Amino acid sequence: MKKALFLASIILVVTVCQSMTTSADSPISNSLKDISSHWARASIEGAVKSGYVDGYEDGSFKPDSEISRAEFVKLVAAATKSKSIATVEGDNWYKPYIKELQDQGVLSQSFYSDDMMVPITRGEMAVIATKSVDKASNGNFVDATKLGLIHGLSGGELAPDGKTTRAQAVTVIERILAAKRGEKLPVDKYAMSKAEIEATGSNVGTMLGLKPKEIGTVWTYGTGVTVKLNQLIIADPSDPEDPFMPLIDMETFDETLDKTKNTVVLANFTVTVDQSGVDQNVSLFPEQVLTLLDQTGAFLLKDAVQLKRWIRFDKPKIQTGFVAYAGKRNLVSREFGFDILGEHIKLATK
Repeated sequence: MKKALFLASIILVVTVCQSMTTSADSPISNSLKDISSHWARASIEGAVKSGYVDGYEDGSFKPDSEISRAEFVKLVAAATKSKSIATVEGDNWYKPYIKELQDQGVLSQSFYSDDMMVPITRGEMAVIATKSVDKASNGNFVDATKLGLIHGLSGGELAPDGKTTRAQAVTVIERILAAKRGEKLPVDKYAMSKAEIEATGSNVGTMLGLKPKEIGTVWTYGTGVTVKLNQLIIADPSDPEDPFMPLIDMETFDETLDKTKNTVVLANFTVTVDQSGVDQNVSLFPEQVLTLLDQTGAFLLKDAVQLKRWIRFDKPKIQTGFVAYAGKRNLVSREFGFDILGEHIKLATK
């Protein structure tokens, strides 16, 4: 009897792979047996209540199962549609949902719809989510994280090529719907930070509200030697969750520094010595010629990321790594610069 009542409460929409139901008319299931302690329970329950997704015939939701491109497109279209969507049988069942998102301006008219049954990546999900909220956006992780649609994984990691689960999918769709209602979504600062670094080489915008300068600039150090700035990263020593502080060798951190009043600045440089720069009698010491102006301290980093502290020009070589300094937060947050090979260079300004 219980089984009959349970089955009667679900309207199944059959896809080619007999996956989830997504009809807006589906009744809410209160019997999903595998979400009670899941991190996405609230989002899943909200999605089921909205009616664009339901559980499986056995009463499960399978929140950690991967979701395909076709399934994600279908869910977004079903959740955001302004009109009914005709269903199509057979292998092309997902095409009406592609058409719906094309009509909304979310997907381009030339959207490439092959391989729709492979798992959708987080990067692909970010594009669709962002375009669903802001048609004029670039649909990248910078926009997706600023809008609060995409949060990072551990430490703000973006994992653009990572596969998307059903739980992650409905969580993002619930955020899409909230944003379209005009709600301001919470953002993941460190996901924003890493997205900004991927796009610009720096996170000074996210962390300080500044604009980076000179990323990619190459300076000449005598004959046959160049120094290039690759990245400029801000870390917060007062935040135990900051993903960049673990790069610092904390045994070299001055514990007398007030972590709440200081900011850590990490700069990644590449020093290149070509054949014409080889000179047994010449060396470069980053701590002397690549330094933060008005610093309150200098730190060593973990060996894997530290720019060598003594770079001899004894043979052609390329050395890449970070230098790290502390600066007064109230000063660094306005603008800051480095002494680079004896020249004062502004690296971040309003």
